[in-house]
Order: sequence, then C-alpha cells, then structure tokens
Amino acid sequence: MRKHLVRVVPDEKIIKYLDEINHEISTILEISGENWRTKFLSKKYTSLSYQEFDIEKDREHSEKYDLIILEHVLEHVSNPYSSLVNLFNLLNPGGRLIVVTPFLIKIHPAPLDCTRWTALGLSLLLEEVGFKKRNIKVGQWGNKCAVKANFKKWVKYNPLLHSLRNEENFPVVVWCFARKNN
Repeated sequence: MRKHLVRVVPDEKIIKYLDEINHEISTILEISGENWRTKFLSKKYTSLSYQEFDIEKDREHSEKYDLIILEHVLEHVSNPYSSLVNLFNLLNPGGRLIVVTPFLIKIHPAPLDCTRWTALGLSLLLEEVGFKKRNIKVGQWGNKCAVKANFKKWVKYNPLLHSLRNEENFPVVVWCFARKNN
C-alpha cells in the first residue's frame, strides 16, 4: 500500500529517530492511529483514539509514558497549548514526544481543523509548554508540486510522479521531536 505523499518524508525521519531511541523507551502511547505498533512489539504499547481520549481535557489518565506519538492530530484540537501541556504531564521524566502536523495542506475537518504551524512556531509552542529549547528538534518538508497536489485531493506517493526534494519556502508538513527533562 502506498503512503500519502505528506507522510513519506516525516515517516523516514521518525523511523531514524525511533531507531536511535528505541533502547531508552518501554512505554508508548500513540494517539489516533497504530502506525508505529509494529516498531514496538517488545514494548508496552497503547493506542488511544483522539476524541475518545480528549487530549485537551482528559487529565484523569493515570499512566505515564516514555514516548507519546501525536501524528496529524494537533491541527484538529481547539486548544493546542492545553493539549500539549496535558501530554507533557503524561510523559515520564526524560520522556519523548513526537508531533507531526500539516502546514500547506487543504483544510480537513475531522471534526475540526483549527491550526497550522511553521517549524519555528511549533518549536516555540513546545517551549511554552515546558520543553527546553535544547531538547526540541523540528523539521519540515514540502515543495510546490506537493502543495498543489494536496490542495486538489489527497495524493498517494508515486516515485515516478512525485519529487521528495525539499523547498524550504513550501512546507507541506512539520514535525518535532521533543524530550522532557529528567
């Protein structure tokens, strides 16, 4: 099955990151998906669906995690700051957060579509939440062709048709790897 064009480059970055930190984590929470379950077969893995688990308001969740993955969810919450504070509090000391969110992509209410961030904007938001600047790494990917393609319809990646060349001024997707201090 081919991936959505928007997911190809961030997924490559996430795989590399997970390979680097896999030995440091034992408890994982993935919100709204199970894309990374097979990467953690020997770990305690939990998947919660956004809306059933309201990351903006649900502070009763008692578990703590070494890694939380929030992929293509943050743009759907009405209060991203509160949501990220909540997730920050669900991390163990030294725990890590992966956030992936679209930037130059069409609106897709599910049920809401509220916000977009540049790489710098996402980094600053995570600093406000409590992550230290030195523990935040952001990236972005996109190009004019990907922007045009995704404003028309959801496009599956085809290496014969789509370039993965990055054009800094046309980010389609932004991601962040952040680590909570010990």
